[in-house]
Amino acid sequence: MASDSVFIDTSAFYAFFDKKDRHHDQVSQALYQTTASFVTSNYVLDELITLFRMRRLRLHQFQTFVEKLWTGSICQILRVTEEIEMKAWELLKQYQDHDFSFTDCTSFVLMRTHKLQQVCTLDHHFAIAGFEMIVQSALGSAKK
Repeated sequence: MASDSVFIDTSAFYAFFDKKDRHHDQVSQALYQTTASFVTSNYVLDELITLFRMRRLRLHQFQTFVEKLWTGSICQILRVTEEIEMKAWELLKQYQDHDFSFTDCTSFVLMRTHKLQQVCTLDHHFAIAGFEMIVQSALGSAKK
């Protein structure tokens, strides 16, 4: 995989999707300004769909967006395997002093496996894990 790819996390997808989100403009600008290809994971998509439902969105409101993600027209989807899950579990135990989610840890492992350094996210956990947040300068220490 090209090292110029950018991993997109749940928080960035949501901010990009929701024009009323306070970070919509910063995330949109970061995504539109990059020439890199976009990558995410099936776990991030799971988390995003759950977030849409938790925010009380009806399926018809986000169905097209999610289907574009699944078909690969927006970004490539990396699949979390059992091996990735086990490495993520070990990472979660290693960083038990932080409140990383398991999905975060699967993303960290996938990014390291595919030699990805940049991430579009609002989640400061990626910076703690050593990744470069492409919207960090506009967001400071914003959390998911």
